[in-house]
Amino acid sequence: MKRLIRSLFAAGLVLTSQPPRAEDAVGKLVIRLPAYGANIDQTSVSGLSSGAFMASQLYVALSDIMVGAGIVAGGPYLCAKSWMDKTLLENATTTCMHPLTPDDAPNTPELIRYARQLAEDGFIPRLENLADDRLYLFSGTRDPVVTTAVVDQTAAFFEEVGVPATSIRYDRSVAAGHALITDDRADTACALTEPPFINDCGFEQSREILRQIYPDLKPPADRLSGDVVAFDQREFIDSANTSMSDTGYVYVPQACQDGVSCPVHVVFHGCLQGAEVIGDRYYAHTGYNEMAEANNLIMLYPQVRPSRETPPNPQGCWDFWGYSSPDSATPDYFTRNAPQLRAIYRMLNRLAQDRP
Repeated sequence: MKRLIRSLFAAGLVLTSQPPRAEDAVGKLVIRLPAYGANIDQTSVSGLSSGAFMASQLYVALSDIMVGAGIVAGGPYLCAKSWMDKTLLENATTTCMHPLTPDDAPNTPELIRYARQLAEDGFIPRLENLADDRLYLFSGTRDPVVTTAVVDQTAAFFEEVGVPATSIRYDRSVAAGHALITDDRADTACALTEPPFINDCGFEQSREILRQIYPDLKPPADRLSGDVVAFDQREFIDSANTSMSDTGYVYVPQACQDGVSCPVHVVFHGCLQGAEVIGDRYYAHTGYNEMAEANNLIMLYPQVRPSRETPPNPQGCWDFWGYSSPDSATPDYFTRNAPQLRAIYRMLNRLAQDRP
């Protein structure tokens, strides 16, 4: 199955060769993403806000190799297709964030029908792949951006398409604003919603996400064996419309560099949270890397940046309504052929290649 999905992505696609760059925007050395022989069949993903929608898309589109997902303040897969009388953008910014009435909430039955049709037609893998996976969902009770009514439908969607209810942990008990949660007093107060959308609520959400997906993990390490590495994302991108940054980031524990075949966890930042906006706050200070160090996990942090012209993405959000699709008449941002998803799969494929 691994070879099959790789061949589907590789067929007919030629990547443009780019000259290497010495440094990222803040002076960090940028290298070519190395191969580590990662265990790609144990991949998982998590994200906040637009990153949560993107996590849902990657999880479903690559369910062949996924074992779970963490969705923090995000709606169900395909959410922007909820209502035919609205545009994708209108759905994304109302129905999928803060519906004004119950009738305007995500149209989960229609989204389930569409997902099943996509699987039947071969655009996404079989939904039966989800039956042995584990999910973490979170909605802060003080979140004014993506309300609990939306995240409720995320839980309903995934349970209906095959994830057992007993394998879904849904936390909606915390008076948190719209943010990824940490246990760091230097971060924003828990109930607020303000940049950089990383809030101190007294627990490390990254730890809870990873423990739900991979049971029986060890506690986080006190120190890291290495540094987060900046890598050139450009070699993985074959479209001018992705709004993806030139640089992505990865943390690889020493054991994974030395020969252990480690699973990969993909971490998606939210809007206004890319490294070009908030520096290393998301990829270095949210607790993921300490869990990776203790448990031999590779952390992959793809990046997207704000763009005001082509494509229009002024807040640097991941695409969950179609801005990256080359054909606006038939937008594809949610299948394995979507521009951003293609690029990220190639990163995973590189990490899984045998070490030189």
